[in-house]
Amino acid sequence: MFSNINKKISGKHMICDIKNIKNKELLNDINQIKQVLDTICEKENYSILGRLEHQFEPEGLTILYLLSESHISIHTFPEREYAALDIYTCREYPDNSVYDRIYEYLVESFQSSQNTPMIIDRYFE
Repeated sequence: MFSNINKKISGKHMICDIKNIKNKELLNDINQIKQVLDTICEKENYSILGRLEHQFEPEGLTILYLLSESHISIHTFPEREYAALDIYTCREYPDNSVYDRIYEYLVESFQSSQNTPMIIDRYFE
């Protein structure tokens, strides 16, 4: 049931819990977060088809990017100095170095000191 032998990868899903965020103002600033996500899309040549965003009261936000390659989502929790980020792309990469670059950029942008990144291979079968 959980064997990956002879399965065709449909894409990779990066899931990142970003914790102990020192740049707390960023967690409530839709425009700054969009700038971070836009930079990721620009650096990795992702095609943005649309964006959806919502600012919560009293704080926190959710932003979704629909990409021709799939999607990016982020949910922020300023009161917990935390953000949850997902990037799913159906692009084939020879290794995970693109996700290493994205991860390093996220740590720098959010000024976070404790993070839990994961890469999950997704399969057609």
